[in-house]
Amino acid sequence: MHLGLKTLSAFLAARPDEPYLVLVTVVATEGSTYRKPGALMLVDRNGDFAGLISGGCLEGDLVARTREVFETGRPHRVSYDLKDDDELQLGLGLGCGGAVHLLLQRLDRGDGFEPLGSLLACLGGGTACRMALVTASQAPGLAPGDAALAGGDGTTLGPPALLSFLVEQETGGVGRRARAIEVDTADGPVEVLLLEVTPTPRVLVCGAGPDAVPLVRQVLGLGWNCTVYDHRPVLADPDRFPVGVETACDRPHALAGRVPLESFDAAVVMSHHVDHDAAYLACLAERPPAYVGLLGPRARRDRLLAELDAPGFEVHGPAGMDIGAELPESIALAITAEIHARLNGRSGRSLSGD
Repeated sequence: MHLGLKTLSAFLAARPDEPYLVLVTVVATEGSTYRKPGALMLVDRNGDFAGLISGGCLEGDLVARTREVFETGRPHRVSYDLKDDDELQLGLGLGCGGAVHLLLQRLDRGDGFEPLGSLLACLGGGTACRMALVTASQAPGLAPGDAALAGGDGTTLGPPALLSFLVEQETGGVGRRARAIEVDTADGPVEVLLLEVTPTPRVLVCGAGPDAVPLVRQVLGLGWNCTVYDHRPVLADPDRFPVGVETACDRPHALAGRVPLESFDAAVVMSHHVDHDAAYLACLAERPPAYVGLLGPRARRDRLLAELDAPGFEVHGPAGMDIGAELPESIALAITAEIHARLNGRSGRSLSGD
């Protein structure tokens, strides 16, 4: 769960003079909703915002509700009933079949926009974070909006009691990274949302041929980071790719010495040359990311893996989901969909169940 924090970080950086921002957090949902617990949205005093908690149907009303929070500094709970019935809250008539509950809290520049400031700092350094956010409380010492944070880099933040509780909790595992828990403290019950937040996914593309360009576009379009590696300077040219991509140029077998393989979540090998693909796979087998994809038929994959002799090294080949892809753009879609599913612990099956 990276929650689009790259977008929130850019929104924050573009407002160096803003004394306050309001952070909107989805703390609970019922039934079908556009976003799930842990989703974030950041709002400034002009009503501009980054991040979505719906498909655009609730944001306007939410922005209006942040005005009171800006003025008073007090957190505020907001709930929307999205069911299609005769008592539709706000007359929205969205018919989504669910309900969403949110916490609005003011973040102050004087406090470093905490806890968002420390969260972004940890993730910017490439380490995961765990956060406990108080969403409701009957304990005098803890109030809605209070948060504790424990970063993989050793960063800690928050009330000692809440931080101690956070450290004691087990991780939710892939696919279950937001959990609502009720804690019985000595002073009264407290509702806490536990978040496990990972850095923005990083994808390594080994091979910079023409079909790598739409793949990079897809990766960057998801808000992920991407590095392209190729031994041909004319292809490993950043001007061939969208703004934001990193490029590296060297021989295939030098891959491990040129890029930090341990920092990548996924790699796609697509040089279209058997010997080059073999060299890339040999490097990746030493420090395999969560997903490794290989273009080409299954027989080609099996041959390369047999020659590599790396037991337990999993390679998805042909890379991508079965969506009938033929052209580079649709192949890129199939590959990014498979990566997305793998990183989120999902099967990639149709949501309709058909």
